[in-house]
Amino acid sequence: MSYATSAKAAKTKSAKANDASSKASKAKVSKSYSYSMSYGPGCERSKCVDPDVPRFIVDRSVDIGDPLLQKEPDMPKRCGCDCYTLKDSGKPPFDLQLGDTQRFAYREVTSTNFSIKSRTCGVKCYVGDEVQGTPLQLTYGRVGLEVRQSLDPFSANVFISHVPQLRAEWSWRENYNGTPFGGVDYSLDETCLWISLTRRGDKFTWTYAYDAYLPGEECESGDIDLGFDPVEAVIDMSETVCVGLAVSSEVYSGPNSFCEYTEADFESIEFACEGDSC
Repeated sequence: MSYATSAKAAKTKSAKANDASSKASKAKVSKSYSYSMSYGPGCERSKCVDPDVPRFIVDRSVDIGDPLLQKEPDMPKRCGCDCYTLKDSGKPPFDLQLGDTQRFAYREVTSTNFSIKSRTCGVKCYVGDEVQGTPLQLTYGRVGLEVRQSLDPFSANVFISHVPQLRAEWSWRENYNGTPFGGVDYSLDETCLWISLTRRGDKFTWTYAYDAYLPGEECESGDIDLGFDPVEAVIDMSETVCVGLAVSSEVYSGPNSFCEYTEADFESIEFACEGDSC
């Protein structure tokens, strides 16, 4: 992966200090997110989504870039009224020959004005069919939200994610088969993070947030200051795009490498959209 680095510097000392203080505070808080066991129409919505916003319903789940190594016909699974569980296919997130390789659960949207947000959590690390215990010797794959021009592995896209317990990681491709750009932040080494991705015309912006840890916060903290600017990409996508959830692991090569497959829960999914085909 090739990353643009000029604006992707590490956080300032003050920003790091603030994050360290924030992490210390929030580490003392245990959040519980419960969902109704009935996930059809009329199910109990998450307390962390706007009840007036329609539920985000996945239309399809596809493996982009390579045939499935591990077929999961029942993926994604419902884990709540506003929650999906998604497991990847065991291929690396980017390959020069294959383009993007990932599991992508999505719906087609015709709009240039929308946002999607979710709490990414509940991660599991697999080698074959076996879930690996903790502490892990392996590294999770990328878990996050994505907008794609198409399902072609070389399509223009923006993928905002994190590698649980290691870093936040974001990437985008501005045109078909173009150079991928992106950045990372190793201070966001959380198991669970809130991620949002917004489209306004051709501008895509994103934010990360911790679980709530300050008085008066119920679900998420305020947006995390990543310490540099901008956190945006300008991509000339058409009005009709694919919007959804993505998981992608690196290549497993034994102990101290990567999970062969990564599974994650996308909780409290909130999709706000303006247009006739949202």
